[in-house]
Amino acid sequence: MLGLTWVYLLSTSLANAFNDAIAITALLYAAFYILTAFAAVTYYWRRIFSGALDAVILGLLPLGAAAFLGWILVKSLQAAPPSQLWTLVGIIGIGVVLMLTARFVLRPQFFHLRRETEGPVR
Repeated sequence: MLGLTWVYLLSTSLANAFNDAIAITALLYAAFYILTAFAAVTYYWRRIFSGALDAVILGLLPLGAAAFLGWILVKSLQAAPPSQLWTLVGIIGIGVVLMLTARFVLRPQFFHLRRETEGPVR
């Protein structure tokens, strides 16, 4: 009986760990795609104002997708258990520390490049 109890406890906690990992990965992917949509709008901002079709395809659609994913992300975070929330806080915290270390300690050439944008189609 003791062996079966240990098997049950280990299998359920392992299953919960896998479920948490999958849920956290999904939340991080949603945040990644939101940031990607904002980056695309920022990169194509000149073309967005060059015509109606570009405004819809390069401006409204990515922003609408980002808003929808943001809504899903907020609803998922509201329903997430504390273990998932603290894991996300840890991942984001470590990411910020690594980003600041790369920017101010390692000082790569990447941070000194001129920003690019896509111009209007001629």
